[in-house]
Parts: sequence; C-alpha cells; structure tokens
Amino acid sequence: MQGKETLLLIDDDKDILSITRMMLEGCGFSVLTANSGRKGVNIFRENTDKIKVVLIDLIMPDMDGIEVFREMKKIRSDVKVILVSGYNNEEIKRRFCDDGFAGLIQKPYDVEYLLNKIRAI
Repeated sequence: MQGKETLLLIDDDKDILSITRMMLEGCGFSVLTANSGRKGVNIFRENTDKIKVVLIDLIMPDMDGIEVFREMKKIRSDVKVILVSGYNNEEIKRRFCDDGFAGLIQKPYDVEYLLNKIRAI
C-alpha cells in the first residue's frame, strides 16, 4: 500500500531524519522534517492543513516530544502524533498513554512496522 499523505518527522538525529524520510518517500508519502521541537512546531503551524500524521522523537534538547505534542494540540486539537523513543515501550505507555498519542514506536524500527502504525491511524 502506497501512502499519499504528508507526514511531519521531528527528530534531532540527522541520520534518523534522513533514513526515515527516504523510507517514507519511497512508499509515496510527502515528508516534511525538522531537527528540533521548535522547528517542528513552526513547520506544523505553517502546514497544519496538509499534515496528516506527525512522528516525534521523545527526547530532544530544545523541546521534548511531549512539549511539542502539547503545542501542536493547541494549534490543531485533532493532530495525530506517533511518539518515537529508544525507551522501553511499556515504560512509555505507562508514562504517556493518557496523553492522547495516536501511537508509540520504539527505536530501532523497520519500515513495515512504521507503515503499519501510520496505516492504523
């Protein structure tokens, strides 16, 4: 299944941004990227009508994924966000399951797993 939607990927690791962007674009998605939480919020604000799903790294230096998500909710309350982290999924679920995330993904992940999460949304 090919994607046609626009996704926003926010991660402070340039290699993860590059690789994930290539994977998703190879599946037909249009991908916007930001290497910091603040840049991600700004890109979301400027493109809110076309972004369907946002993937946010949990740990970033300027704004963590939770802060970014909360700012985006102020801009568009129905934003669909997948939180991405290197931490244990059970720990993430326990700490953040009530925050309204559309999904959680643990690093490292492969393209099929990521696509399944995006399709589920």
